[in-house]
Amino acid sequence: MLTPATSHPRPEGRTALEQLRAMLGEPSCWGRARPAIWDASERHLGFRLPADFKAFLDLYGPGSVDGYLTIDRPMDTTPAELERHWGPPPERPAWYGEIDEDCWEVDESDVQSGILLLWGSDEHGSRYFFRAVEDEPAEWRIIISSDEVEWFETAGTFTEFLVRCFHRIDRPDFMDSSWPRPGARYEARE
Repeated sequence: MLTPATSHPRPEGRTALEQLRAMLGEPSCWGRARPAIWDASERHLGFRLPADFKAFLDLYGPGSVDGYLTIDRPMDTTPAELERHWGPPPERPAWYGEIDEDCWEVDESDVQSGILLLWGSDEHGSRYFFRAVEDEPAEWRIIISSDEVEWFETAGTFTEFLVRCFHRIDRPDFMDSSWPRPGARYEARE
């Protein structure tokens, strides 16, 4: 079942990344920015990735929010690592056309073709994607698929979605209702 997407304003006049920093605390280690990885990833994929997604991972690095939601990126710029993480480069026509609702019966071939771009997973087997259809990555929607093949879609950026999770608004019913816990932190992967 697909939940309709909604738009949400940025509360408190701060960016969503600033709000996440206030909630998650400062990173455990500085110097995680890897512009070469993003450049290689975008060349591999053939399009830009959302700026706030890159900024979040540049600040915190690959890891998990409160041990529940794992967020990852390639570890180096080798072709093998880029393909391991992102899959083979998508064919351009699959990215910028209209997506028929039948595509929500997604299988791995749909992910590899570029209809959905995987960016995370949680401890219950749900997978988190960007629905990369629009030319502007900041307009991509967040799609979540549960291990029971339930689907959820929401508007807003990557960091706005995470902020809404902390406020327990506009998130899937199948997401663990106790996540994130009070005092949640980001646990970087070494």
